Amino acid sequence: MATPVRRRGNAEATEWTGYRRILWPTDFSPLANTALPHAVGLAAAAGAELVLLHVLPSLAAYAVPELAGALSVSLQRKARVAAERQLRWLERQVKGPNFRLHTVLTEGVPFDQILRAAKRLRCDLIVLATHGRTGLAHAIMGSVAENVVRHAPCPVLTVRPPRF
Repeated sequence: MATPVRRRGNAEATEWTGYRRILWPTDFSPLANTALPHAVGLAAAAGAELVLLHVLPSLAAYAVPELAGALSVSLQRKARVAAERQLRWLERQVKGPNFRLHTVLTEGVPFDQILRAAKRLRCDLIVLATHGRTGLAHAIMGSVAENVVRHAPCPVLTVRPPRF
């Protein structure tokens, strides 16, 4: 976190002390993966902790009545097992000598859980990918990245995928 320091007069400025904890939220998509090298590079350069976060979308959060009851419990359990497997695989792929790494799996509305994790873990930076949709596509689908940028308790680095 930033440390307040006194400058001339009564004006208070903020001195940047570097990144200590960087959050990389992922949905395991190729798009999300475009931000991973940036998160890893920044964590390694700063000797920071890198947190890999996956939010398991809660069926209850999306109010899917057709999937109520035992079916939804079974689907969530299978999704959780698959997500844990993916996080373990990512952890093995990403480990490096210059930074610490740990994974977090949570459940709920993705942007809300990203914001909660950033605050709870006292992250200094969030690094996430964005699709860059505009117009009608953006209005209909919304954007996890946009919600995170608007409400994050720390700086956010958004990464767009390369154009082909």
